[in-house]
Amino acid sequence: MKLREISELIGGELVGDGEVEITGVAGIREAGPGDITFLANPKYRSELERTRASAVIVGRDVEHCYGKPFIRVDNPFYGFARVLELFAPQPKRLTPGVDPLAVLGRNVKLGKGVVIMPFVYIGDDVSIGDNTVIYPFVYIGDEVEIGSDTVIHPNVTIRERCKVGNRVIIHSGARIGTDGFGFAKFKEGHYKIPQIGTVIIEDDVEIGANTTIDRATMTNGATIIKRGTKIDNLVQIAHNVVVGENCLITAQVGIAGSAQIGNWVTFGGQSGAVGHIRIGDNVTVAARAGVTKDIPPNQFVSGFPAEPHAKELRRQAAMRKLPEMISTVRELERRVRELEGKLSVILGKVHAEQLRDDPHLP
Repeated sequence: MKLREISELIGGELVGDGEVEITGVAGIREAGPGDITFLANPKYRSELERTRASAVIVGRDVEHCYGKPFIRVDNPFYGFARVLELFAPQPKRLTPGVDPLAVLGRNVKLGKGVVIMPFVYIGDDVSIGDNTVIYPFVYIGDEVEIGSDTVIHPNVTIRERCKVGNRVIIHSGARIGTDGFGFAKFKEGHYKIPQIGTVIIEDDVEIGANTTIDRATMTNGATIIKRGTKIDNLVQIAHNVVVGENCLITAQVGIAGSAQIGNWVTFGGQSGAVGHIRIGDNVTVAARAGVTKDIPPNQFVSGFPAEPHAKELRRQAAMRKLPEMISTVRELERRVRELEGKLSVILGKVHAEQLRDDPHLP
């Protein structure tokens, strides 16, 4: 495509030769002639001079790109994503219909253009919306509801009575509606608490590979993932959790039962939250942080237990000084012992002189 055409498609401001031919997209360090790249992180600004890309997508604050044509946009990362979409290989065209090797239960309702591939199992009283694609080896339990334009990749399990919205993507190996981890302790062991609630996945959610979302405990309860939220691989979301809208939950996050997560919350990798807490809107939880108490809105927390990031940085700085502080304390202890010894000698001499002056002193 011509650079001019790309600029028009993403609503950018073109600076330089718009007739440059673009044949691919690449990262700023890997790009070569014919590629378009982007600069979203100031950390890579020095790469502008070295990149071999033919054009660059940049923010509004960039004035020049060392002689290369560029496109100014409000959000370079979003702009680059749209360009990447233009150059992405087109997926194989799928033929609507139910493969003969799929198993469908009673009273299954299918919308228009649904694709059900071989070795899919669908239980009784299931409804599936228009243009949804279900890949091989998917299990869908009784009374499940799935919306339109949803894609369910191989080896996904969606247990009974769960609801999945429109334009949802569920990646391979994900488990939706598995039993929550609930046991009542008594003298003979641990008695399993029946998990008879459900899971609700709202519209435009994406769920990564091998992620598990447990069903709620009570009949009228639900574990809810609200619209627009994106969940990475290997995430565990326990029973009765509510995750708000447009959240980002990255790999290996664990959220314990009945936690309430606000809108636009971000969890870094390997972070987590204990159960029965509330996390407000627009909170960012840094990687490997552990949230153990309620977090008000608009906070950036880190560490374990998670604290406001500035406070945690001070704590880390103090920890780095700990060896030096221990050496200082030991030196002070040594000096105190020396002073105590000298003081003892002085007091002994004073007492001896007092005894010479007055032999009756104790």
